[in-house]
Amino acid sequence: MAQNENVQHKNTLTFEGKVLEKIANISVERIDGILELKGDITSGIKDFFSSSEDSTKGVSAEVGSKEVALDLEVVAEYGKDLTKAFDKAVEDIKKNVKDMTGLTVVEVNMNVNDIMSRAEYEKSQNEKERKEAEERRKANKNGEYSDGSRVE
Repeated sequence: MAQNENVQHKNTLTFEGKVLEKIANISVERIDGILELKGDITSGIKDFFSSSEDSTKGVSAEVGSKEVALDLEVVAEYGKDLTKAFDKAVEDIKKNVKDMTGLTVVEVNMNVNDIMSRAEYEKSQNEKERKEAEERRKANKNGEYSDGSRVE
């Protein structure tokens, strides 16, 4: 005769750090005064070898069961109110994380590691894209892009 055991199963929902990093990254994409989230050397390497940009670049998350803390590395726009940009980033991140995950953001730290004018930033982006395309062509002996095409 089998004995009935009262086994209680507990349902859980957890989030990888990269999920919270993506939410934070997307949350600050269009904030006036923030040009870009800038990652470390490893995200630069990932970007080079990947066909898509790293959407967790410039954000690191410490995730608990109920709370999350986030650190951001940003390139700011010269002439903009960076305190206002920071406050808006914190507000948007907290709202989006809470709405999507139910987690509470207890801390957001933003480090401004560079500042550029909009024109300087756009020029550097165009130059970066040109250099990356050239590197991809050089990586293939026949001058084709890594996907085999001759056009980007």
